[in-house]
Amino acid sequence: MFHHKKGSFTAWMLRLRKIIRWPLMTSREAETCAQHSFEVSLISHQIALIGKIKFNRSYDPSAIAIAALYHEAAESGGVGDIPSPLKYYNPDLTKQIKKIESEVEHSMVYEGLPEYLHEAMAPFVIQANVDKQTKAIVKSADDLAAYHYSLAEVNGGNREFIDASKLLEKRVIDHCQQWPEVAEFFDSQFPACMQTLDELSRPD
Repeated sequence: MFHHKKGSFTAWMLRLRKIIRWPLMTSREAETCAQHSFEVSLISHQIALIGKIKFNRSYDPSAIAIAALYHEAAESGGVGDIPSPLKYYNPDLTKQIKKIESEVEHSMVYEGLPEYLHEAMAPFVIQANVDKQTKAIVKSADDLAAYHYSLAEVNGGNREFIDASKLLEKRVIDHCQQWPEVAEFFDSQFPACMQTLDELSRPD
């Protein structure tokens, strides 16, 4: 059982910047979990705004962005970034890892935060408490952020990420087919994310 000392929640979250993603792969530019969480929060907020304004969804974009900000809390709280081939090696192992992650999330909230913050923070940090709609948007943004990173690596000549980019492309297409707000974001904003600085700076 994990135990997090009183008042340590924010300290643990700040350690996301110490955790390097894609640990088994050679990267041109290392990515931390803190960087990834920021990108997922940013993209989630945009998708939720599109859904609310253009598609009349009942989203709370700010709440979704906050949920995205905390979606890797278990990693900073002691689990670390477990490589996907290991985490999803078989259903039993996946179940056990998710159980450990849940224990870490509970400890971070109920031991690492003062009691008066428990009710407010649990719906964002403890993944089992995140509503399905929010979780779906955050997952879409999670895959979009990973796809963006893997494409940047491939475009920079790193063959290590070719297979990862293809797998993530399929996931992103699935999200787009299921959620029109994700498709709208992908069509209207994602292409610019892959442009160079000079391309971004040119007038239309």
